Amino acid sequence: MFELWKMKDIIDKHKGKPGVILAHGPSSDENIDKINQLIDEEKLVSFAMNEWWSYKDHPTPNYWVRAHTGANGGWFMEKESDQQWFQSGTFMGNIPLLNADTIDRTPLSVVEKVITGPYLPYDTKHVNGKTCEGNQDELERFMPKLAIFFKNCCDLKGRGLTIQEELSKYCNYDELISASPHTVSAYAIIFSILMGNNPIYINGMDLDYGNHKENIYGKLVDDKDWRTVFPNFQPGSQTWKGWRKEWMEEDFNIINKSAENIGVEIINLNPNTWYKSFKAGSIDG
Repeated sequence: MFELWKMKDIIDKHKGKPGVILAHGPSSDENIDKINQLIDEEKLVSFAMNEWWSYKDHPTPNYWVRAHTGANGGWFMEKESDQQWFQSGTFMGNIPLLNADTIDRTPLSVVEKVITGPYLPYDTKHVNGKTCEGNQDELERFMPKLAIFFKNCCDLKGRGLTIQEELSKYCNYDELISASPHTVSAYAIIFSILMGNNPIYINGMDLDYGNHKENIYGKLVDDKDWRTVFPNFQPGSQTWKGWRKEWMEEDFNIINKSAENIGVEIINLNPNTWYKSFKAGSIDG
């Protein structure tokens, strides 16, 4: 049965229990056996994202975090409802879906017909209740042309705080992340913080397409080449370079400082990432 969640329903939901962010970079394979063991033993709360079911040995997560429109664009949940993974039940309610509905703007009336389980829409854009256009000044810190993507596209009626404002409130830390941290992993980390996880492990958040032309993702099911699974995705030469890296690292620093303010430790299981916002370490258990 469809169940509409609100932010208040997930605050401190897993207080004091370790969490893990299941990203999809090549380094994700290095710790997956240990992570699977801890998940099986119910010692970790797991947050997956995007097409997580496409990855070899990837555990079924406790939560699925989305923050894009899907490979075909538009209303993701309606247009991809005919896919095999969708019909099999992966998407149909077994896993709570935490979806940025300011990015995938599938109307709630459509979502209710597709989802048969918990659904939590979250806002990434409307800081201080401003319209998308009203937040353009924040975008122009790094790339003025990017502001063109922020139009008056969303209905603000009944909306509460954005996810970045929820993080600020929960951690009693004033600085907010941007309206676009360029990776859904950032939102997964924030949800883990809001649910009370401590420590929080980050697995596979490599964010380095440039150095992995042949292997930009972890191992895929049936040992498929990533191009066959994501045929419409071709990382450009400027993906996560220059100003983008500066922008992302600033957001990561804010997330980490917010967590530190309430004694939450975030541990990156890949010690060789270009960003150094989170302490490198290993997974316990």
